[in-house]
Amino acid sequence: MKKSTKLLSASSFQALFWLVLPITLVLVLVVIGSLALHEQAMRQRLPEESWEAATDPALELTLVAPLLLLVPLAVAGAAFWFGTKQIIRPLQALEKQATALAWGDFESIRQPVGGIVEIQNLQQGLAEMARKVQASQEGLRDYINAITTAQEEERRRLARELHDDTIQSLIALKHRVQFALDSVRDAGSRRVLQELGELAENTIENLRRLTRALRPIYLEDLGLVTALEMLSREIEHASGIRVGFQCIGMEKRLDPRIELSLYRIAQEALNNVLRHSQAQEALLTIEFGDQICLEIRDNGVGFQLPASLTDFATRGHFGLLGMRERAELIGARLEVFSAPGEGTRVRVRI
Repeated sequence: MKKSTKLLSASSFQALFWLVLPITLVLVLVVIGSLALHEQAMRQRLPEESWEAATDPALELTLVAPLLLLVPLAVAGAAFWFGTKQIIRPLQALEKQATALAWGDFESIRQPVGGIVEIQNLQQGLAEMARKVQASQEGLRDYINAITTAQEEERRRLARELHDDTIQSLIALKHRVQFALDSVRDAGSRRVLQELGELAENTIENLRRLTRALRPIYLEDLGLVTALEMLSREIEHASGIRVGFQCIGMEKRLDPRIELSLYRIAQEALNNVLRHSQAQEALLTIEFGDQICLEIRDNGVGFQLPASLTDFATRGHFGLLGMRERAELIGARLEVFSAPGEGTRVRVRI
């Protein structure tokens, strides 16, 4: 490795040397030619005594001195060109690759940027670090996948228990209250029983909404598009925010695991709109084509995007991290666009 480093450094300086050498030789020839032409002109136009004075070495040196400045100027120009091509541009390209790496793009850092050997070594070090991080994340992703699967199973179990036990008990309670209401004539007692009936009805409705959030039955029975449309309606009804829904292209059923992940991402994104955005309206769009594109946008206050994904956790954006993990588990790419005062847009492509 050290030997290759020396060879690369020597070749870089050799390239600079062969760039400066022709320029210097040309300038020397220009100087010599200028002196010869000057001497010839003086011989033709001046008498001998005046010609000897005009060709005095001290005087000729003053004529040559400005031309000699061209040599360091040429060297400086060549050094500037070398620095721009071999240092500045490669560093700029490497900076873009490092930014992409911070956002989880492990492929861009492997594209050669060129430049001097030190920059190439730096890129190789970053590429090796990216390889190790990627391998570590792949192992961690399996663990997250197992946790996510167990979480969904627990949600389904809770939804079944709420539906088969708690909600049924409340429905029975509501019927008993209704029977009692039919048999009571006292106005005060009837008012109390009516309040109990309304309370039971509201509780049943809230529990049904909770079970739908835990286990999206529309998704299992009717597909992703219908489930997303119902989700947008429920969020609009619960929050008062206008939530539009749009389906583009011909709907097609996907793998159940992919449909569930896309639904959970949309659910989390709309909950973020409800909790944080202060928006008046939002739009949920799904597009079927060569790729499946799911997008959630709002006209809320927005926020300043962090420099890297790791900063999401320090700023409390755990929901965005969870959406990104769900997207990666199904081989999708999640993008977030936001700025203060310009709303937020979350896009998933698979």
